[in-house]
Amino acid sequence: MEAAASHLIEHGFQSSGLRAIAKSSGVSDRMIMYYFATKDDLVSAALEMIGDGFAAGMDSAMPEGNATPNQILETLSQTMQSDEAQAIMRLWFEIIGLAMRGQEPYRKTASLLLTRSEEQIRNKLRSNQKHRAREVLNALEGRVMVSLLLD
Repeated sequence: MEAAASHLIEHGFQSSGLRAIAKSSGVSDRMIMYYFATKDDLVSAALEMIGDGFAAGMDSAMPEGNATPNQILETLSQTMQSDEAQAIMRLWFEIIGLAMRGQEPYRKTASLLLTRSEEQIRNKLRSNQKHRAREVLNALEGRVMVSLLLD
């Protein structure tokens, strides 16, 4: 599963047919089909793994204790500058594009990951600013997208 997740991060969905994922994982495509009935099942499992790793990274990057929206935004924006985070975010924006077209499993996955990220941010905000969690998430997504497109 880790190899499939790594393949998706590196190549995105365009170059991620079952054969390509199997080859990069060092197994046959039949072996993958034994464990996953469809490519969507494989992609869902890989995206869940990527999402778990990303959530753990967000948790470790968050400021200690409760913070202001700006502190969280600045801290997470800095974290998103790493090559690894940018590769994940490129895949993330690809997921968003597919989700916006209503394609599954991307729509469900995007909704779950956005909800989880918003909750992580909400949990770190000071009690009188918890209502600003979505605003922080929106600003972070926008910063990262513009940075990836213009840098």
